[in-house]
Amino acid sequence: MSGALPLASFAAQRFAAPRDFRLATRGGWVGVNDTEYLLTAHHLPLVVRLENGEPVLCALVASSDLPKPAMDPDGRWLLGYLPIALRTYPFILSGREAARPLDELDILPHPGVIGAQGAAICPDATTGQLGPELTAIRNTLHMTRIGKARLTRALDLLRIAGILVPLAGESGEPREEWTVDSAAFMALGHAAAASLVHQSFLPLDLASAILFSRRHLRPERLPKPEPRTDLTARAPAAIVSDPTDFMLASLEAMDFALDASDLFDLGDAVLGPEFAPPPPPVDEDEEMAA
Repeated sequence: MSGALPLASFAAQRFAAPRDFRLATRGGWVGVNDTEYLLTAHHLPLVVRLENGEPVLCALVASSDLPKPAMDPDGRWLLGYLPIALRTYPFILSGREAARPLDELDILPHPGVIGAQGAAICPDATTGQLGPELTAIRNTLHMTRIGKARLTRALDLLRIAGILVPLAGESGEPREEWTVDSAAFMALGHAAAASLVHQSFLPLDLASAILFSRRHLRPERLPKPEPRTDLTARAPAAIVSDPTDFMLASLEAMDFALDASDLFDLGDAVLGPEFAPPPPPVDEDEEMAA
C-alpha cells in the first residue's frame, strides 16, 4: 500500500492505539471481515466495492451517508462496535516473504501512534518476535486475509445472480458502492437460490445482512426502484386434478358438524341382534324390589 513503511524501522520504539480515525476512514468506508459482518450490520451500512476487479465487503462511515455520525469532529469513534479494520490500524501485512514476525508487518503513517509511550513493538530484535499486542494484531490481519478470500467468492455469486444495484450519489448518479436489490433478491427462483448455497450459505447470509444494514443509510442514498418486467407477478397455472377433488376442496363451505356419538348401531344395522352388545347388569336389590 502506498505510504506504508516496514515496521522493522521502528522495532525499538513503542506504539499506542490511535484514537483519531479520520485518516483511517478518509475514503468514507472500511473493510469488513467474514467474522464480523453480522455484528457490523447492526451499526453501519454494508456495501460491495470493487478492488482490482474483485468485490470486497465494506461498511460506509462517511457522515454524508449516515443518519447519525460514526465519529465526532475529533475522529473519536461513537458507535457501539469498532470494526476490525480500525482495531488493527495502522498496521497492514507487508506481502513480503518474511522469516521473522516483525518483517511481516508494515505501518501506515499516523501521528501519535509511534513513540516512547505505549506497548513494545519488538522486545527481541534478534528473533524479531513481536510484543503481545502486535502479535494479536498480526494474527488478526492473517485471519482477515483468509476471510476476504471467502467473502470475494460469495460476493461474486451475488454479482452473477444479478441482485446487486449501485447506491445513489448526491445527484442521483450511480455510485461505486453496491447494495442488494430487495425486489431482485425476493424474486430469485428455486434454481438460482440453490446455486447460491451449493457450497456455502454465506452468499445468502451476506445478502440478508446487506439488506438489513440498509436501515443505516440516508434515504437519498438508497437506489431508486426501477420497473422490472421479469419480476411481475404471474397468475398461478391451473392444477389438473380428479373431479372428485372438488368435494374435498369445498369442505370449508359445507354445513356439517361432528360429534362423539356412533354413526349407526353396529348390532342392529349391520351384524344382527346376536352380535349386539350385552345389556347393562341389573342391580340385585333393584330386581328383588321389583
